[in-house]
Amino acid sequence: MRNAWFNGFSYASACLGVLAVLSVLAFHYPQYLTTPELREIYSEHQVRLLLAMGMGVALVCGATGLLLSTARRFAVFGTALILLAWLAGGPNVPLDGPVRSARFYLSVDWMVLDLVLIATLFISLEWVSRRREQRVFRRDWRLDLTHYVVNHLFNGAMIYVVYLPSQALAVWLGRPEVSPLAAWPLFVQVLAIIAVTDFAQYWVHRATHRVPLLWRFHKVHHSAQVMDWLAGSRLHFVDILLTRSLVLVPMVLLGFSQEAINIYLPLLALQSVLNHANVSYPLGALRKWVATPQFHHWHHTSDPALVDRNFSVSLPVYDLLFGTYYCPRDAWPAGYGLDRPEFDDTYYAHVIWPFTGQGPARAQSRAGRPD
Repeated sequence: MRNAWFNGFSYASACLGVLAVLSVLAFHYPQYLTTPELREIYSEHQVRLLLAMGMGVALVCGATGLLLSTARRFAVFGTALILLAWLAGGPNVPLDGPVRSARFYLSVDWMVLDLVLIATLFISLEWVSRRREQRVFRRDWRLDLTHYVVNHLFNGAMIYVVYLPSQALAVWLGRPEVSPLAAWPLFVQVLAIIAVTDFAQYWVHRATHRVPLLWRFHKVHHSAQVMDWLAGSRLHFVDILLTRSLVLVPMVLLGFSQEAINIYLPLLALQSVLNHANVSYPLGALRKWVATPQFHHWHHTSDPALVDRNFSVSLPVYDLLFGTYYCPRDAWPAGYGLDRPEFDDTYYAHVIWPFTGQGPARAQSRAGRPD
């Protein structure tokens, strides 16, 4: 246990080292490595300060890991990356004039900022109220972190593709430029968006479990055998593009204001992370009205008798209405994941298997649903 604790410093040094190098590269090539919409929101000074703090923490973690952990190679790797980031300019890389937007870009700034903020928030929550003893750097954390990084780096392209069906339908149906719903009070609009999109989410999510072709992609998400804040990032890109594009259709067609949408989307992202988190907030009777970690953990159970339950992301009322609700007051799943996994736990296998049926190891069995 002592070694596991100090190994965490080495892993943290390596992760922060990678983020530092990516951040410095983003300062050198902002037109290709930063998100145009996000550049208008955050402060350059704050980002530089965050980078300096992160580099300092990484050096402290690296030194601790080198002295006390058994995973010294990660501490060496992290320390070397921090030195590389410092040699490349660190937080003092100059920006020459306004940043022009490139046609194609990677959302490195979005990935780094989101990871730092989300990790800080949910690691703290799990530390204070974790349901089961579980290390931050638990089994498969590198695999899930890879999913997180890749899905965030291509955030700009994904957003563009996700909105295509909604925009095409809006043009085809001749939706007016200004909808009456956009005049509703902002709070009411946000509640309406949650109700509408979660209704769509319920049926799209249910379809990914019922339709064999869709299940092949969604199965990657259900292969996680550990639930925590990072496990929800284990998603195949086809699953992301298909489900999110369909879920957003009613929201866009109804014509809610952009302000309401901008409030809803971060709330949805936080809710999705919280649903997978290793925290013990059952909330009693509220579990029938608001999705909780306990509610969603039952959706990930490995018990074949309890599969295909709890499809809602925010409002369990839809599962109550359509007969798929399951959330006993004081019980949690004994285990998670597929009852008979048929692909390896590598990023390559996760991406390739839904298309070919084969990962690095040839599939030998079915994974709990017919294909």
